[in-house]
Amino acid sequence: MPRIRLGGRRGACTAAATACATIGCALVVSGLPTAASSRLPPTPAATAPRAAPPASPARALPQAQPQRVRVPAVGLDVETRPVGLDDDGSIALPDDPDHAGWFTHTPTPGQNGNAVVVGHVDSESGPAAFHGLGALRPGDRVLVDRERGPAAEFTVTGTAVHGRDAFPSHAVYGPTTEPRLTLVTCADWDPERRTYRANLVVRARLTP
Repeated sequence: MPRIRLGGRRGACTAAATACATIGCALVVSGLPTAASSRLPPTPAATAPRAAPPASPARALPQAQPQRVRVPAVGLDVETRPVGLDDDGSIALPDDPDHAGWFTHTPTPGQNGNAVVVGHVDSESGPAAFHGLGALRPGDRVLVDRERGPAAEFTVTGTAVHGRDAFPSHAVYGPTTEPRLTLVTCADWDPERRTYRANLVVRARLTP
């Protein structure tokens, strides 16, 4: 199971050791400001998962590479690029922190299965692609524009914050039997260590 390594303006966060990992996460801290920013990302209201009632599964869409991710509720609208694995086995991220990354080892959003999209919460210059994810609530819409066909519309079913030392990799990255979308970014800023201690995971299902 791949690891996801996310970072930002205040440091680089290695999220979530995999199910088989036994060593701690390496932290890379560079170019840090001397004062905390006043534009911190939204803080999730609770670390426990929040879930919406189950709904009937939607009909899967054909394969089509994602182009943009849009979340009207929080004003998020970012370009999406394909990403694979880095040499260390972690999920790579786009060079531009204002872009999200669709992990190519997962289905395209709207296909049957669990499509994973990752993004930075901030960068050295300010808020990044997934800065607003902490404000999402069950029932919010997530739209994924694709290279062909209509946009795939998803409904948020739950959010959770997982500490990096107890990240449920299989549950987050594992396959599903219906079209799902998983968005991942950093969470829980530690001002003393100047790094993120956790990851925010947003789960959504294709809207019927």
